[in-house]
Amino acid sequence: MTLAALLTVFSITWAILSAARPVGRRSVAMLVPKWRIIVAIILSFLCIVVRDAPFGIKPPFGLRLDLAEFGLTLGSLLVLVVVALWCWITWNKAKLTRKNIARLEQVIKTALREKEFDEIERILNKNKHTLNQVPANVETALFNPNLVGALVESDSMVHLELLSNMQFLTSLSDRLSAADVVGRSLLHSPLSPLRSAVVSRYGGAENLTYTDAQRALMERTFLKPEWYQATRADYPLVISTIETLDSGNVDIEYNNVGRAYEASQGISKRSQCPIYLATKTLVLSIEAAVSQKAQGDFYVSDMWNVFQAVQEHSIFNEEVWESDRANSEYPTPYAYLLYEIANDLEELSSTAVQSATPNAELRKVEAPNRIARDLAMIWSFCVWSIADSEKQVSQSFRESIIREYLKFILKLGWEPSEVYHGPNGNGVQGLNVWRDLFANELRQRFAGDSANRMDALLSAMESLDKGKMYVFHGYKWLEQRLLGKKP
Repeated sequence: MTLAALLTVFSITWAILSAARPVGRRSVAMLVPKWRIIVAIILSFLCIVVRDAPFGIKPPFGLRLDLAEFGLTLGSLLVLVVVALWCWITWNKAKLTRKNIARLEQVIKTALREKEFDEIERILNKNKHTLNQVPANVETALFNPNLVGALVESDSMVHLELLSNMQFLTSLSDRLSAADVVGRSLLHSPLSPLRSAVVSRYGGAENLTYTDAQRALMERTFLKPEWYQATRADYPLVISTIETLDSGNVDIEYNNVGRAYEASQGISKRSQCPIYLATKTLVLSIEAAVSQKAQGDFYVSDMWNVFQAVQEHSIFNEEVWESDRANSEYPTPYAYLLYEIANDLEELSSTAVQSATPNAELRKVEAPNRIARDLAMIWSFCVWSIADSEKQVSQSFRESIIREYLKFILKLGWEPSEVYHGPNGNGVQGLNVWRDLFANELRQRFAGDSANRMDALLSAMESLDKGKMYVFHGYKWLEQRLLGKKP
């Protein structure tokens, strides 16, 4: 190694860094301390100077002159190689520390300008399990919607993985905004674990796989009640749904025959519908809270908000609803959504009853908790709303939605096995409290209401199949409780 060679190495290194992409340069500058390169060059320069300068000083420790020169030559080269390897290892580890994390903002901004996100994704993946907190300016850049959207579209869930770290989550100055950005991006991405979880449970895309990694990530986030509450993860789901509906962009399509939307084979349109995916994600999250007996508010009212918004945009067109091409149960996508929300509320209510019967022998049911009471209230609001919807749905559809609620009350009182999906349910004690809860909520909704709604309720009651034993035995009680009729 000579001074000319050292100058050549320095020039080549500088040229390589200059030719690198802006994001790469920013990344190297952030992760690799400059002092290492400076020290390496100084040490190599000193070795060359000591070896070549005419100082007339004998080598120390009695070394032969040729050996000393060889050692200095080798040392001038090795110091550069060792420091270069050290810098490469440091860059490859991409460890964010208190000293360098503040510079991450500039790397992210450069990536956004250049539309190159691979390096950002690499750095975040390297630190997703160790990153505990970030400065406010870096937090804003880190959860930039364009950055989050680009990474989600490339099938990188690193932002959701970061938020799944509760220590990192609680350190954020505005975790709700961060969760909002991530939630919206996940909802509209075809590669989202939300979509995989919903399709895996409810169908709609035959070839879509719900991987173990996606399942584990969902269990740490949307299916974890503590996380769900801490992030208000429901908010971006329901708000994005309302925005989609209020835009009116899907009204024409969703008020037409919905065979492609409800299809069970191939790829259905609902598997890519943000309204459907958001609603089903809400259901999965509430179901997880019910099954785990979580306490607190899990925003069941979101189901009512979506139901009401869908109903407002639904239009009853007899030509469409009575078409031979339409499904008689739910002729349009909007009808399908209304049907599914009502059915989901019934399934969640059944799950709540089952979860409140903890022992294996099914002897005694616990009193309804906060979530169960919310389910009864919100489901009754949906029934109350659909009862006045002559211009939005058909009469038979309206009656079917109301009838399912009435049947659920009667099953609780006179055929619990229908709720428990097995004969052991008939031995449960204390279900009258649950029966009364759902009956009282419905009575409160219709108390002193308009004639249209009361007529719809009466018509649905009269359409109940009295050949069913639970209807036969409980009908008079239901009339008395809901309508005030004397036995």
